[in-house]
Amino acid sequence: MINGRVTEDLKAKINIAISAGGGVWNSLDAVIDTGFNGQLALPEETVQALDLALDRFRRVTPAVGGTRVVASGHVQLRWEDVSIRARVIQAGTEPLIGMALLWNHRITIDAVADGAVNITPLGG
Repeated sequence: MINGRVTEDLKAKINIAISAGGGVWNSLDAVIDTGFNGQLALPEETVQALDLALDRFRRVTPAVGGTRVVASGHVQLRWEDVSIRARVIQAGTEPLIGMALLWNHRITIDAVADGAVNITPLGG
């Protein structure tokens, strides 16, 4: 199970650990975004600070409309105590966890300040 909290500004967040390789892990708070169908989105400042090598480009359609081309690549992500390969795109103003990563999980959110956020695998 992955646990997080609801912030006072009404965001359900979890803490994640990511690595671009070399055994260095970085901890980030990420917002659960059920409107994002990708795995992980990171702002440009975070991509630069973590020195991530995003070597591909993808077309995306943000919620505000239109189509953009953004940098993308892969990182290692600790998910349920296991290191997995996750696709990351460079977009937005804060780290986001999307539905592709949450697939086959139950998400429960106590929608109050400092409420519990729990992500549980469904199994199978």
